[in-house]
Amino acid sequence: MKRRSFSLIQLSCLIGLTLLLSACNLGTAQSDAYVTMVPRATATPPPTLGVESGGQLQQPDLTLGGVQTPVVDPSVEIKNLLNQVDPERMRAHIQYLQNVQTRHILSSQTGATGIGAAQRYIEEQFRLISDSSGGNLTVPTPHAFTAYNTATQSATNYNVFAYIQGSETNAGIYVIGAHYDSVGPNLKDPTIAAPGANDNGSGVAGMLEIARILSQRRYRATLIFVAFSAEEHERQGSKAFVNDIILGSGMDVLGMINIDSIGNADDNSGNIDDHELSVYSDDSNSSQSRQMARMAEMISDYYGLDMRLEVETSRDREGRYGDHFSFSDAGVPAIRFINTLEQWPNASANDLIQYIEFDYLTRATQSIMMFVLTVADGPRLPRCDIVLRPVQNDTQTLIWNPLEDATGYMVFFRLADSLHYDGYVETLESRLAAQSNLFSQYGAITVAARGRNGIIGPFCDEYLVGQQFVASP
Repeated sequence: MKRRSFSLIQLSCLIGLTLLLSACNLGTAQSDAYVTMVPRATATPPPTLGVESGGQLQQPDLTLGGVQTPVVDPSVEIKNLLNQVDPERMRAHIQYLQNVQTRHILSSQTGATGIGAAQRYIEEQFRLISDSSGGNLTVPTPHAFTAYNTATQSATNYNVFAYIQGSETNAGIYVIGAHYDSVGPNLKDPTIAAPGANDNGSGVAGMLEIARILSQRRYRATLIFVAFSAEEHERQGSKAFVNDIILGSGMDVLGMINIDSIGNADDNSGNIDDHELSVYSDDSNSSQSRQMARMAEMISDYYGLDMRLEVETSRDREGRYGDHFSFSDAGVPAIRFINTLEQWPNASANDLIQYIEFDYLTRATQSIMMFVLTVADGPRLPRCDIVLRPVQNDTQTLIWNPLEDATGYMVFFRLADSLHYDGYVETLESRLAAQSNLFSQYGAITVAARGRNGIIGPFCDEYLVGQQFVASP
């Protein structure tokens, strides 16, 4: 498991910061009630700031009360949804996809094996979910495009999608995608075995399970669930989907979530990481995709989920790609979820269901679904006009637009060179006051509202505070 270290300067900024909530006047603090910033839970929690003695940093039990894990208990609704993730359903999906032998773009379109069989299976699963949801999830729509194996070899392939219509006009659209094609060791050969259990039967299984569970009702935002073909051939399927469906229809897509290879917890060399899932996004640390990745990571920490989401520093693994590229290249914030370790090389004939860790896959799917639920149904601040007022009477106040149906707000802080949100404060008011210039010690601040059902809404775009803000790590 990866571990993080903090410098003394970071620790003094993070742990020693106490904030004063302003209960009345926006200009000055009128309350004596203090709250302490909660640091982000880490694999190795940073020590509380204390007295240095003999080169060792002391760790007294101060205002944090020794808390090293998230302190928020999810609501009954959230627990109920997470507990519905069924590993046996996902096992059945992966087994079927493996049984078609190959999902190469030039494989059979009509028989019991080949990519056509996989496409029809996914359509049928969407249809069954639509029927059981009472129409909350639409019937599936196939999206045809020409997929090229070589300049002279091509075939019609299909992306398959269905959606849950949102209830709020301005809540936007989120795409949850997973590619269903597979290849063997020879990318161009459509006849060799390409079981693709983890890559990407696991992602398809997770996507279908999230669609099934969330289809029980509608949400503020619209959710599009899509199974892409031809990802293994330079993302041809997702590129066509973006051009034809997203850009072609002028959709207001606020984010794309790519689920790709989430079922292996070891690297086949004795290393195991069964409690983390990597989140890849744009290279720039200040991009909206990176902010989306940070939000996903913080949500998993805040709700104390069994699978930690871990922001990575790059767009993907070195020399690799995924369908999230197609969206971010078009200006849509996009992230990829993937197991932190890879058990087999890409396109391996050993990528079989017997190597899928279903407990890991279940917990990964739960964490991804929690993030989807947050962007889909958490209360969205209407304008996100975050303003940091000048210092008055040794107090500086952060304000933002209130939201009528919010039960509270979360303020998240990030140090200038940090990949992650380093801490947060909860407040009932749409304002937060701090003594002196403590806000300026941070590079970026963002705000989110919390709803009556305990769900945190989408984070606002980051407000850049410090003069030494670093654009990329």
